[in-house]
Amino acid sequence: MPNTENVEQKKVDPRVYVGILVFRWKLIVICFLYCMLGGVIYLNFAPKEYDTSTQIMIYRDPSTQIQSQSYHWEQSQTHISLINNEQFVARVVEELAPRWLVRLGGDVRQLNPAFRVERVGGAGITLALNVRNTHPAYARAFLAKVIREFKRQRELVKSESYRSAAGILEEELARLKEQIRAAEDEVIEFQRVNQMEYVQAKGQLELGYLNMLVGRQQQLSTEKWMLEVQYPKLKGQSAEMVNSVLAMTRETGLVGGADKAVVAAGGTNFPVSTMVEPAFTDGSESRWQDLRLKLSRLEQQRKESAAFMQPENPKLRSMDDDIAQLRKELGLFAELEYTKVKDRTTAIDMQLEALDEAQRRWRNSYLMASKKGADFRHLQMAVARLDGMYAALFQKLNDIRVEQEIKAEYFSVLRPVRTNPKPAWPDPFKIMVTVLVAGIGSGLGLALLAFFFDDKVQSMTDVEETIGVPFLGGVPFWVHSDLVSRIRPIVSDEHRSGAAEAYRALRTNVMGAVEKAGKKVVIITSADSKEGKTLTALNLSIMIAKAGKRVLLLDMDLRRGVLHKSFEQERTPGLIDVLRDRQPLSSVVRKTMHGNLWFVAAGTVDRNTSELLHSVELDSFLGEVVNDYDYVILDTAPVLRVTDTVILGGCALACVIYVAHANRTSKPVIKYSLDMLGDAHVIGMIVNSIEMHRISSLYYAYQYPNYAYYSYAYRYGYNYDLYDAHGRRKTIGPFTQWRRSVGRWFRHTFTPAE
Repeated sequence: MPNTENVEQKKVDPRVYVGILVFRWKLIVICFLYCMLGGVIYLNFAPKEYDTSTQIMIYRDPSTQIQSQSYHWEQSQTHISLINNEQFVARVVEELAPRWLVRLGGDVRQLNPAFRVERVGGAGITLALNVRNTHPAYARAFLAKVIREFKRQRELVKSESYRSAAGILEEELARLKEQIRAAEDEVIEFQRVNQMEYVQAKGQLELGYLNMLVGRQQQLSTEKWMLEVQYPKLKGQSAEMVNSVLAMTRETGLVGGADKAVVAAGGTNFPVSTMVEPAFTDGSESRWQDLRLKLSRLEQQRKESAAFMQPENPKLRSMDDDIAQLRKELGLFAELEYTKVKDRTTAIDMQLEALDEAQRRWRNSYLMASKKGADFRHLQMAVARLDGMYAALFQKLNDIRVEQEIKAEYFSVLRPVRTNPKPAWPDPFKIMVTVLVAGIGSGLGLALLAFFFDDKVQSMTDVEETIGVPFLGGVPFWVHSDLVSRIRPIVSDEHRSGAAEAYRALRTNVMGAVEKAGKKVVIITSADSKEGKTLTALNLSIMIAKAGKRVLLLDMDLRRGVLHKSFEQERTPGLIDVLRDRQPLSSVVRKTMHGNLWFVAAGTVDRNTSELLHSVELDSFLGEVVNDYDYVILDTAPVLRVTDTVILGGCALACVIYVAHANRTSKPVIKYSLDMLGDAHVIGMIVNSIEMHRISSLYYAYQYPNYAYYSYAYRYGYNYDLYDAHGRRKTIGPFTQWRRSVGRWFRHTFTPAE
């Protein structure tokens, strides 16, 4: 369960920041008012600036526009750069100074106004000229002078630009003309030295020969590949078969149509027949054909004779011998033809080698001719490029001259120079918005900074986490009564107030803490004076007594004790007297008007109170009365003022309750004073004077969750601001009533959850 409470306390709640900002509303209002005052002063005393403007246009007559021109002068940025030039503006100011310096009161800064040039939409090049100045007449004179000077400067720059461009183009044209002449001379010289007509004709012939040789090489290669494939299959075939295959192979290798195409590609008219040799040149074909015919006749005669002759007939045998002889001769012819196939393959190989050599030589010759032709073409292309450049530059030069002659660009003032009667600056709307943002922003920022850097005790978190002391409760500040002027028992006089309710809740927490500590003596102290420790001790004692407990209240602020006034009693005799005279404490105990509450005053004033406290045994001194009462409460002096409280803190019978003033007592001071108490048993801290009347109770309900009902007690309790300390009704004027009504409306409207 405790862990859950710690987690809840660490959550970020925006209501805390709202409360902080409202609590520090004075700082925000002060910043806002100062910024508003500065804005109003600036609006009333800042010099008023007026906008003076005009528009000019530079355009070209479309009927005279030259399509090929693309001069930089036609671009708007050129005109803007010319007008915005510092030297241009300085020249205008210098010419206006003699006449306007005296009229401007000798203020040299006014001679150089805020000048702005920008392009606007429209035909041609439309420029808007704007001047912001405190003297409209000077601004109008300035713009008029700018227009006149711009027209003059524009014509000068344009003429100079034309002359410069024409001069550059003429120089470039002369240089190109010399280059063209030199390039043409180089072409003629190259053509003469290398005899380019002869080289070109020779190259065409060489290309034709190369094409023819390539075609012949392809024919022979084809024939060779076919012979190599057919050669193994012709073994043992007849001469007629071998001869037919050899003839068909030659015919296939020739490919007459391809020959003609190759020859035509070479550009020559060589006859195809000159590239084909005859198939047979030795007459062998007619001889083996005769033998073949004779063999057929003998075989026919042998067949006819065998029908009526015996096999042993000499005539048949003679015919058989002739047939065998003829067949043998035909076999020899077949072997001869087979050998011719092999010889043909060998001859083709030799011719292919010769063709390779011929091609290599013709190719080298052709490549040399081609290189010369390429060099010649490069020279011709260089001449052509120079001619093209010359033509383009000549056209540009001609365009410039034509444009300069016809003056096709015009200048016009579209809108005359005029001043806006309404001041451009200071702008009330912009300034007030800026002031509003700056005032609220600075106020909020300072309020947050003041909160984060404020080291005063403000919340329960400051007490428990920063200081490290248990939080016992908080007491609101009752601003409408006279609590500030005198210490009195609030819980009796104003028993229905929110403060009384706070002391009732505080009584429960204190009694529980004291019981847990196992003590009866309670020392109530603070770091410094005016933090509410005496008021807290008085009212807490009364509330505990009302709970039926016997309470003894001791005024241990021996130097400046004032508790006796709250009970309307005398200061003497008291504690100082019994300490000095070594008398028992019970001898000076007095009965009060509050049941179950007894009181001991401070006694006769003595400067040596610290020595008196050191001279007695505090445990024995207080032990005389401890058993007679349920609680013995000591209202002591501030820790940082005197050492009396430090001495009392060493009492073994006592525990310490620390009182701190909300938003006044700093945390480092509290830590330092707690260190001075040493080993004293501090059971907790009470935060006094929580100003719930100033801001929403929601903030303190978050910071002090046990006291969320305070605002309810304030709103519905006894209205003590209408009565004085004696119960008599106060007289309230109309202004006070109006002020309180406005305050209530503000709290209800602008504070969160009021």
